[in-house]
Amino acid sequence: MPQFDLPVAERRVPQPEHVELLLEAPALAATLTPGQFAHVWTPGTLRRPISFSRTTPEGWVGLLFRVVGPGTAWLAERRAGDRLDVLAPLGHGFPDPEPGPVLLVGGGVGIPPLFAAAQRWGKTHPVSVILGARSADALVMADDFRALGLHPILTTDDGSVGERGRVSGPVAQWLARQGGGQVMACGPTPMLAAVAQLVGGGRPCWLAYEQRMGCGVGACLACVVPGAGADGRPEWIRVCHDGPVLSSQRLLWPQDA
Repeated sequence: MPQFDLPVAERRVPQPEHVELLLEAPALAATLTPGQFAHVWTPGTLRRPISFSRTTPEGWVGLLFRVVGPGTAWLAERRAGDRLDVLAPLGHGFPDPEPGPVLLVGGGVGIPPLFAAAQRWGKTHPVSVILGARSADALVMADDFRALGLHPILTTDDGSVGERGRVSGPVAQWLARQGGGQVMACGPTPMLAAVAQLVGGGRPCWLAYEQRMGCGVGACLACVVPGAGADGRPEWIRVCHDGPVLSSQRLLWPQDA
């Protein structure tokens, strides 16, 4: 698997307890697909899976994460000039969308890979963006989407910015307005389940599944989730290897299992 020793080019703090590290990685920037992830070494713990948040003209790639434990706390202290041991790019990203409108739906730290998707397809497709978080402090990258000329609809559970509530309402409104198109989403599992239920089977819906991982390459089976195979029979899906981006039709949610 590709392994890199990458220098940190820049450290950003977009929100409290959130850090984005930009790594000098021209080979990665030229080949990665939005939705793929890096497995980043941290001392004394398992590697940390982090989705790519962006690419830049300089050949940098972004990793945006929330500080939740000792591994991410160590990563958050890296500065320009420090180096990271990275396995990447891993997993399957979002497929090239069909012609027509695209809806990007991001929740919390599920937002970054959708910004990478907006960078890739924002000029070739009519793209709409819906972003949600618990509160304003947990909502990231809205200004980055605006810099691309996109105007995200914002929702927060507490109403501290944008509409009060979950992303489900704006998603349902978009689906009602659009006779076709496709949906790409990343965020907490309950959000993905709600989006999949709203979309149904009438149009493509691709979900970047968030899951705890061990090896990152499909060997340890720590990240399996229930799904359906090509023949419709139940099967265990390895999120790191078979995903993390999966068709909503392949996943089984708790009420379906």
